[in-house]
Amino acid sequence: MDTIQQRPITIMIADDHKLFAQGLSAILSGQSNFKVIGMAANGKEILHLLNHQLPDVLILDLNMPVLDGEIAAEKVTQLFPSVKIMALSMYYTSKLSAKLENIGVKAFVQKDTNAETLFEIITGIHQGKKYFQKAKTDALASSVFNDGDHFQKSHNLTAREMEILKLISEDYSSQQIAEKLFIALNTVDTHRKNMAQKLNVTGKAGLLKFALENKLR
Repeated sequence: MDTIQQRPITIMIADDHKLFAQGLSAILSGQSNFKVIGMAANGKEILHLLNHQLPDVLILDLNMPVLDGEIAAEKVTQLFPSVKIMALSMYYTSKLSAKLENIGVKAFVQKDTNAETLFEIITGIHQGKKYFQKAKTDALASSVFNDGDHFQKSHNLTAREMEILKLISEDYSSQQIAEKLFIALNTVDTHRKNMAQKLNVTGKAGLLKFALENKLR
């Protein structure tokens, strides 16, 4: 009996956290309907890859060095409009979600999304659908943290520092933060020191107090 062999959905991944990218690639490659055809560590690298081969879907981390995900998304939609972009981030706001949708991104999801949901979203956007998560709670969406740019810029914090400060507010240890964000422990400690200096507080207790006072939990 003849069967129709469906072509797998081809995927590229752009994320500067090597362990996360490799783990995501392994999970996707374990599905017969997906095929990972390229990986990059920043926006510049992914644009170089796209000049040589186009995937059906590009999974793009927003917080990357050299050329960040938001700028890379704009360039990809302009230069390679056939590529469906899924943006991934730990830092999620309704404002950013709307901005990405306006750019032409097809999905925006948080990095803690489970594998089954991720598979469904990839398949859906390949078929022409869109997927934009809502903020987890109304309280979180209206908090100073998720008010986003103003709070971040007024305290001169980077997107990565905002991620770490949010996790500190949830009482994560440095080791737990390193594991969750797939970064080195000394990198977390460096971010802690930089934030303490910027916010004029002392140590973890000072950062936790600041986070709670500003309703980051």
